[in-house]
Amino acid sequence: MKRVYLLSVIIVVLLFSCTDRDDEVNLVNIRIHNNTELFFSEVRIADKDTVYENIAADEFSTYMEFETAFANPAIAILTDSTSLNYFPTDVLSDSLPVGFYTYEISLDEDNQVDLTFRIDD
Repeated sequence: MKRVYLLSVIIVVLLFSCTDRDDEVNLVNIRIHNNTELFFSEVRIADKDTVYENIAADEFSTYMEFETAFANPAIAILTDSTSLNYFPTDVLSDSLPVGFYTYEISLDEDNQVDLTFRIDD
């Protein structure tokens, strides 16, 4: 009887201790995907003055939380050899709802920064 009770308690504790990342989301969470062959030592979201650091080629940063954020921000990037800037051509005024998002940064054939906004699952 003790074994059944102990096993029941363990199962209940395990079930209630498992949480999904979406369970306690209260802010906008954004990460950077470095979709280039360069090492980004710093990526700065200009309007928030927020800095993501040390993002290797084809890697993701950790998520950072924002009270408000937009799908198409101005971005400044520092690499080992150069600095790159992205200025949006379309300024969207609607802020993002609470959730998880990715700014995917790549370079076009002219070495100009392209930003792709993605909604994460």
